[in-house]
Amino acid sequence: MQEVMQTGHVGSEYVEYVMRHKRGLVPHPAPLRLGNDELDAISLPEPDLSVYDELFASPKTRDPGAPPQSEDSHEEGR
Repeated sequence: MQEVMQTGHVGSEYVEYVMRHKRGLVPHPAPLRLGNDELDAISLPEPDLSVYDELFASPKTRDPGAPPQSEDSHEEGR
């Protein structure tokens, strides 16, 4: 707001422009209107993408055992 007030511009459109520009936001396009009330009224919920997590679930890891010893510890044991 301070930046907007310093420029002397007034209006919500300018405030919105500055906020979007600073954050790199792009406004969403207006919804497509087909001119048919029945088709224009169709609304779909956001899809549940967690289904894909279940399809390709990563396998559970098992205890890999003791870590491999470095070459230095092999030489010390000799």
